[in-house]
Amino acid sequence: MIRALRRAAATVLCLTAVACLPFHNQPVADEWPGVLAGAQSRAVSGEFAAADNALVAYALAHPDTREAVETLYWRALFKLDPANADGSVTAAVASLDAYLASLRPREHVAEATTLRRAAMQMESLNRVAADAAAQAKHAENNAANAKAAADDAKADARVADANVAAALDAKESEIKRLKDDLAKANAELDRIRKRLATPPSKP
Repeated sequence: MIRALRRAAATVLCLTAVACLPFHNQPVADEWPGVLAGAQSRAVSGEFAAADNALVAYALAHPDTREAVETLYWRALFKLDPANADGSVTAAVASLDAYLASLRPREHVAEATTLRRAAMQMESLNRVAADAAAQAKHAENNAANAKAAADDAKADARVADANVAAALDAKESEIKRLKDDLAKANAELDRIRKRLATPPSKP
C-alpha cells in the first residue's frame, strides 16, 4: 500500500514537472536561428519590409518567448539602417524601449542601449535640420515677398514717372500754345498801333 502511494506521488510529481516545463521553448529556439538568418539576409539585400514582416510574424506566432523579445532589437536595427527607405527613428526608439523594458533574458542589452542613444541623437539632429530647413524656407519666402514688393514699387515708380512726363509734356504744349497766342495778339496790337499812328491822308 505504501509502495503504491509512493508510486502515485512520484507519478503526480513527474506530471506536474512536465506540465511546468516550457515544452514549446525548444522547438521555438530551434526555429529562431533560421528565421533570424532569413531576416538578416533580406535586410542585407535591401528587402527591409520583408525582413520586418518575417520578424513580426515570428513574434506573433510565438508570443511571451525570449526569441519574440529579440525580434524587437532586430526590427529596431533594421529601421535605423540609412538604406531603409521606410525606416523610422521614432519607431526604432519605441522598439528599443520595449526591448530594454522586457524582464525576459536578452542577448543585446548593451547594443540596444547604445543604439537607443545614437537613435535619440539622430532624432535630435533631424529636428534641428527640419527647423533649419523651415527657417530657410521662411527666409526664402520673405525674400521673395520683398522682391515682389520692390518690383511693384519699381512698377509704380515707372507709372508715376510716365504720368509726370505726360503732365510736363501737356504743360509744355499748353505753354507753347499760350506763347503762340500771345505772339499773335502782340502782332495784332502792333498792326493796330501802326495804323493808328499813320495820319489819315487829306482829300
